[in-house]
Amino acid sequence: MREDIPGHTNRFDGSASAHTVVQAGEVSGGVHFHHQAPLPAPLIVPHQLRSSVRQFVNRSEERTRLSSLVADRYDEPHTVRVAAITGTAGVGKTSLALHWAHSIRPHFPGGELYANLRGYTAGSPAAPQEILGRFLEDLGVPTTHVPAEPERRETMFRSLLAERRMLLVLDNAADSSQVRPLLPATSGCLVVVTSRDDLSGLVRREGALRLDVTTFPTTDAVELLRAATADYRTGDRRGDLAALARLCAGLPLALRIAAERAAGWPSMPLGELIDDLRDESARWSVLTAEAEEGSDAMRSVFEWSYRALSDPAARLFRRLGLHPGNELACPPPRALPGAIQPMYGACWTRWCEPICWNGAGRSLRVP
Repeated sequence: MREDIPGHTNRFDGSASAHTVVQAGEVSGGVHFHHQAPLPAPLIVPHQLRSSVRQFVNRSEERTRLSSLVADRYDEPHTVRVAAITGTAGVGKTSLALHWAHSIRPHFPGGELYANLRGYTAGSPAAPQEILGRFLEDLGVPTTHVPAEPERRETMFRSLLAERRMLLVLDNAADSSQVRPLLPATSGCLVVVTSRDDLSGLVRREGALRLDVTTFPTTDAVELLRAATADYRTGDRRGDLAALARLCAGLPLALRIAAERAAGWPSMPLGELIDDLRDESARWSVLTAEAEEGSDAMRSVFEWSYRALSDPAARLFRRLGLHPGNELACPPPRALPGAIQPMYGACWTRWCEPICWNGAGRSLRVP
């Protein structure tokens, strides 16, 4: 009420709740102002997992070890649980990660985030800040509010996940340093990382559970071949399937491509495909998917690993291809330079040698 100015009176009788200013000559009576607070932004629960692979075979021991991360009660609430799934190209790391991740989704009501870090692809690895920016937007942060500074993106990401139980799948990581900025800081979240690198940094500093995925034994490889061809072929003998599995070195990716070839020609005797694979000069062509699926070709997955090697490691790799026999008597892979281990794996004689040999003679071919 203003009475100090002659001829000017502001009167207000009643109650009001408002954050605005009202000016009037005279207000009287029971006037009520109601200010409605803005509705809170809806809680976004992302579900970004890619679909699981069909005809998933075994890996029961690996899944049991991974499940210990969910079953264990963690007494350190400010440490994140990390599973590091490592192994050579085409061994089925992503298939295992996605299959297991789908099975534990009910434990994480906050949702799932997924990112391909492009560690071993034709292009450059994804920058952690690029992935963080995308994750923040997926969690409801407006694009204009995503910080430009890398450290502020990290702190905002950790803040958003601090009170949520979320599952993160970081696929195809280049190394530990690429993953570390993407880690939450509480045990309510679980991070699953796949990589051809051994991710020793995550094991050492973050206490990650490292799971080295190996090639299939013959029994599992034959089971996968049968499952993948069941709708097209039924009369293949186990002996032929076992021979095909051995030529694929037990690699799930190679087995699936070989099964697709066999299913595409159901009247072709399996022995013809086996003969094609016995010819090392033609093996890469036989086990190559369609052109638009280059990431699923055996040649591609190994070439991308080769391109990621340092110059000394690449030179050593090429020299190893000069060995004239099918067996290589040398120290175990851990004794080799660390950078070459993703190329070595458990399948040197089947897959690495043909990269360096042209198959027609003993001349060295540099990819």
